[in-house]
Amino acid sequence: MKQNIVFDKRRLSTYSIMEEFCTECGFDNPFITELWEGLLLHQELYDEFVCYLQSHEFKGDFTYEGYTIPDLYFYHLREYNFQHDIGKNPESCNKDKLTFLAFHTMGMLLKEPAVYKAQLTKPLGMDNIQ
Repeated sequence: MKQNIVFDKRRLSTYSIMEEFCTECGFDNPFITELWEGLLLHQELYDEFVCYLQSHEFKGDFTYEGYTIPDLYFYHLREYNFQHDIGKNPESCNKDKLTFLAFHTMGMLLKEPAVYKAQLTKPLGMDNIQ
């Protein structure tokens, strides 16, 4: 019996765009693999990613453990500002890179909720330690 393999060109195109951007940003292959695997865990998350690629806007429809992609984006933005010791992110801040980090974090949250929830609730810096 002859078997046919069916490829979804839309997914191949999405992967290609994601891989190219990640490479340009300096993300390594393990990051790219984790990001892609995370996107494939839930169709709604994948759809949100595709929507972002098309419109550069968040739908914010996908929620897991109380977190949305915009929540994770702002988490990474605060982390960026903290690491650069500034109160506001400058024009040089790569917002698309932060978005890809947010999608990666969501995928890892889906995979290891306890680990990533602990990371996301940990205060940044010494100001919040009592």
